[in-house]
Amino acid sequence: MEQWQQFRRVSFGRILLAIGFSAALVLGPVAVVGDCPEEPQLQNYTGAGAVVCPCFVAGEEAGAVLTAPAEHYPIEILRVGIGWGSLYGGTGTSLEQAIHIYGAGLPNPGAPLFSLDGPNLTDGFINVFDLEPLPGEMTIDSGAFTVTLEFLNANAGDSYAPSMIHDGNGCQAGKNVVFAIPGGWFDSCVLGVTGDWIVFAVYRQVYCESGVPEELVTANMPALLLGPQPNPFSQETRIEYVLTSAEHVNLSIYDVRGQMVTTLTDGPVGPGYHGAIWHGDAEDGSPMAPGVYFARMTAGSVCCTRRVVLTR
Repeated sequence: MEQWQQFRRVSFGRILLAIGFSAALVLGPVAVVGDCPEEPQLQNYTGAGAVVCPCFVAGEEAGAVLTAPAEHYPIEILRVGIGWGSLYGGTGTSLEQAIHIYGAGLPNPGAPLFSLDGPNLTDGFINVFDLEPLPGEMTIDSGAFTVTLEFLNANAGDSYAPSMIHDGNGCQAGKNVVFAIPGGWFDSCVLGVTGDWIVFAVYRQVYCESGVPEELVTANMPALLLGPQPNPFSQETRIEYVLTSAEHVNLSIYDVRGQMVTTLTDGPVGPGYHGAIWHGDAEDGSPMAPGVYFARMTAGSVCCTRRVVLTR
């Protein structure tokens, strides 16, 4: 705590210097999403600029208090990002003590729910660490949680040393933490930090509505083409289909001779309900003659066909 008090009195105006940051550097494999999709990342910081904070001794921690929308809980943490840099750059990688995830926020996050020991951080990047392949589920049941970096290497007062960085855009109370030695947990704003730590978390819901009927899952049907509505039609008809998992989907219209008239969908589609509108025209936009046509969908190994009647 003493070095924090001295640092706040003497050095904040001189040592905390703005630097520019590169795009995120991803360390480890890309996360593979299960049934629930990834949600937008949680973060407190704003802007691309960042400020170096060489103000820590070994064993201290800094990080962010994050909160997902209440309706998303319970959530599983997939990846975390830590902003790391030095004033002049080029210090390479730094082996630090650990990344911790706590199940609460201030005034005391409690004991870590999960720790990733020995993270290597590269100067000038938001370093991203993939937690999904690690043993055990990183699940938060409700409310705020805290992501911190614990330092192995002291950098207090050394303006050339790499350290945690913040955005310099004002410190949001209750959203940034420091574990100081001595002293314990503090709101970073109380210690004079002038921005939000560059820390983020990517998560997904443990339970989510996929939009897939339970009957399809139970029957092990990967895809189903529904009847066009309206049918017959004169102006337009909506052709809906449902997938139990992501597939490459081709939905096309054919005439009674088996010739393809137009393609409505051709590409990757996620699980759930989807639809396309057919206006009774050909690929080039010219109107088709009244008569019987067929909507054909292929999704992976599944092929479905529905009859549709065009009137004028």
